[in-house]
Amino acid sequence: MSLAPSQQRHLVEITRHWLEQAEVHFGRKLEPVEVRLDLRGRSAGQYRNHPHPIIRYNPEMAAAQFGAFCARTPPHEVAHHAVAQHHGLDGVKPHGPEWQAVMTAFGLEPSRCHEFDLSQVTTRRQRRFRYRCACREHELSATRHNRILRGEQCYSCRNCGEVLVLAEK
Repeated sequence: MSLAPSQQRHLVEITRHWLEQAEVHFGRKLEPVEVRLDLRGRSAGQYRNHPHPIIRYNPEMAAAQFGAFCARTPPHEVAHHAVAQHHGLDGVKPHGPEWQAVMTAFGLEPSRCHEFDLSQVTTRRQRRFRYRCACREHELSATRHNRILRGEQCYSCRNCGEVLVLAEK
């Protein structure tokens, strides 16, 4: 499912609306923020501040539940931007009291996690590999398996301490 061009424009407009609300709340202009629709996976949105402010949205998730997405995600990400602009990033927790205060000023519940249905969202799952030690079998991710193959890492069992070896198929 993809986001229609009219929905993309609407999402950007809603983001601009919340940016204006944040400027009213803090009584000053905020640095412009770039809006991208390129996020994938289980995250609805993401705020980045380096090298310049960027708000990223998950278009697949937005398309699946557009109304709920627009009501919740843009103000959440704009609140991150407003806090970064007003308080800086040093010593400020992502969903700490500063962020919660902005969400409350927006008239919204300051919850950090979305409750969107993820059943229609494409997520990438890593392949698992079976390894064994003296006491049992373990499942390692493809990342850990590849580190072992490249000789970059070896993993030991937390129970018996033996080095894990690839199990026979």
